[in-house]
Order: sequence, then C-alpha cells, then structure tokens
Amino acid sequence: VLTVDDDIQTLRYVRNALVEAGYTSFGTGDPAEADRLLSAEEPDLVLLGAIMPRTDGFALINRIAENTDAPVIFLSERDQDQDIAKAFEMGAADYIVKPFSANELVARIRVALRGQSAQAKDEHEESYLLRDLRINFAERRVTVDGRPIKLTATEYDLLTELSNNAGRVLTHDHLLQRVWGPTYEGDSQLLRTYVKYLRQKLGDDASNPKYIFTEPRVGYRMARS
Repeated sequence: VLTVDDDIQTLRYVRNALVEAGYTSFGTGDPAEADRLLSAEEPDLVLLGAIMPRTDGFALINRIAENTDAPVIFLSERDQDQDIAKAFEMGAADYIVKPFSANELVARIRVALRGQSAQAKDEHEESYLLRDLRINFAERRVTVDGRPIKLTATEYDLLTELSNNAGRVLTHDHLLQRVWGPTYEGDSQLLRTYVKYLRQKLGDDASNPKYIFTEPRVGYRMARS
C-alpha cells in the first residue's frame, strides 16, 4: 500500500496500522517520489492526501490512474460534501476523514481491495443482462450499450449485490453490511452517495430509473433481468 501525504504523523500512523494488519506499507510526501514508487513498487492500493502544500490529491489522482489500476482512497481533514463528491467523481474508491482509527482504515482498505468477490463468483450466475446493461461477474466487467463502464471496487460490489438480488428490495442496512461491513450499519448517507455516482456512471436517471429503483425510507431494488 502506497501512502502519499505531506503529514509525517499521518505517514507514520498509517504505516504502523498497515504493518500491524499484515500489509506492506511505504509512503512519501513528495508527488514526484510518488510517481517513482508507483512504477517501482506497483502498489495494490494508494492512500492519497487530499490537501498538500505543493499540490493536492485531486490533481494527483488522474496521474495515478494513468499508471495503475489500483484503487485510491482519499485521506482528508475536510468533510464537506462537495469535497467528498468530487473525490468520488474523480474515481476514488473511498474517502476517509481524519482523524480515523486504525481499525476503520484497515476495514476500508479491505473493502477497496476486494478485487475478486467470493459471493460474485460462487453464489451467482455468470452474468446479468437488462436492456443495454450487462454485468459479467467472471470478468468483473460492466458495459452499457457495449461501452465499458469503469467502476471503483466498492461501486462494483454494490452493483453486484443489487443485481444478484434483482427484484428484491434490499434495505439500507443490508447493503451497508454486505458491501462495507457491520460497522457501517446506519450510515445511509454513505450509501446514498455511492448509489448516486453509480447511477451517474450507468446513465440511470433517479427520477425515471431503468436499473436501480429507490424504495423510500427502506432501501433500493434492482430491476429483474
């Protein structure tokens, strides 16, 4: 795991948390050094400081995406909705507000690193097809009208849970527990944010949906294929 943050205390704290959890961790506060480490170390995930003196994570994430498919998690002192929304719009897998516990950090990293979902492979059919939306579970590939849709690991897991239960209403807490884990029960705002950006990527209009339907005060339902 590569951490890019100018705060020395954050780098030290993250490194200790990740090493304790069994991960290999390396970090830097220098964007140029981050480019070198991306190439040399080929990290499985990048933790990216949202605010740094010479640049910021929003400027770096596109450069990172050009060099790796590894998920990116933002680390930030700011919890404004516009910053969180911007991070997800730019392809971030998650957004963690400082200060955070080691347990929270490791839990969110594990979610983002879930590259091959066991439930998608072992419990479900090979693909889901509805109108122009196709989900190939074996390849973790999503297309709309033949056009590949790039999803974060968490967005894909959310879409998988919905599509594998197509026709059923899944409650907020069900989705939060299945996709994020039991510690996120009750965090409906997190779920709404992910559903919003998932719909945008799929071209699904919330006011006139084709794929993901909102069940007010209850949860969400995916249309049957």
